Amino acid sequence: MKFTINQHNLFEGLQKVIGVVPAKSTTPALENLLFDLTEQKLRITGTDLEVTVTTEIQPDKIEETGAVALPARVITEMMRSLPDISVQFESDSGYKMKITTEQGFYQISGISKENYPALPEPTEENVVNVENTKLSRMLSKTIFAVSVDELRPALMGVFLQMKNNELRMVATDGHRLSKIVDTGYKGDTDNLQLIIPPKAVQIVLKNLDSEGSTRLVIDNSSMSFELGNTILHTRLVEGQYPDYERVIPQDNEKSLLVDKQLLAASVKRVSLFSSQLTRQIRFSLVHEKLTILSEDVDVGGEAREELSVDYQDEPMEIGFNSQYLSDIIKQIDTDEIEFKLKTPISAALVLPVQQREDESFMMLLMPIKLSV
Repeated sequence: MKFTINQHNLFEGLQKVIGVVPAKSTTPALENLLFDLTEQKLRITGTDLEVTVTTEIQPDKIEETGAVALPARVITEMMRSLPDISVQFESDSGYKMKITTEQGFYQISGISKENYPALPEPTEENVVNVENTKLSRMLSKTIFAVSVDELRPALMGVFLQMKNNELRMVATDGHRLSKIVDTGYKGDTDNLQLIIPPKAVQIVLKNLDSEGSTRLVIDNSSMSFELGNTILHTRLVEGQYPDYERVIPQDNEKSLLVDKQLLAASVKRVSLFSSQLTRQIRFSLVHEKLTILSEDVDVGGEAREELSVDYQDEPMEIGFNSQYLSDIIKQIDTDEIEFKLKTPISAALVLPVQQREDESFMMLLMPIKLSV
């Protein structure tokens, strides 16, 4: 293998795949990136066996084709530290890669392509196209609520449902839930359901262009995202996603409207004085006034702030985990947030005051028992 490439172009490609490579693995080959050079292009692949990312780059000059797997962190950090110059790569029969620039020479040992994990070959059972802006928005509005509880593996991913006239994504960890629906979606799939692992979602979000669309290729156990010259292939999370609709209340009639920025700032300040164990803050609601309180009896901390709000119902006190609440507030795009409440022990619905066209977006937050 022998080729010459611009540092910026190579580093840009490396950044697209490095996120999937495990820092430490019981399979040492996974700590490498596979460089596969054809007569037309350089293909770089990284994998952790669950998620595989491949990107294609056009070298400035190709002299000899070949393939070799190189240590991912070393090659990426080296390219990061180089200026925007031309870099020559040349490997020998022992899979040693010589790297030459106008200011230096470097050598690194690699492994053969045969010792690198075999790359997945997905079957095109279902193929759909989704606009990048819509895909990015829906993934980012749900990924924050994915569970990390390994005892409930089906919740450890973003649940994707496709119907002929609807595309929806849902995530929940049992404490909070986020659901976003594209009601303007048009497709020819009938009730396709799958669970996308969070690592795949995070890498897709990192590599999505702001324009165009992404081709999704789906089979029974895996799916691929075709992101321009980059393809991400992932195994799907196994298991049956729970019936999340039954936990979404339909009769929360108490309405609280509050300025998003004022609420976010108050929650941030007041939560500094809450218990580090429970992170509990208290909402005390009376006519047109919200009082946010916290207390940490172990260290004597206490905080209280008042906000003018639109609340016309009976007085009520309800407790929330401040971190969960802050995460939810960040997802709201409108200047005001609407909370739909019922009782201090009932789930709260959190919504933007105005929905986007062809979209339905809501979140749910479970309360926590107020300490006396």
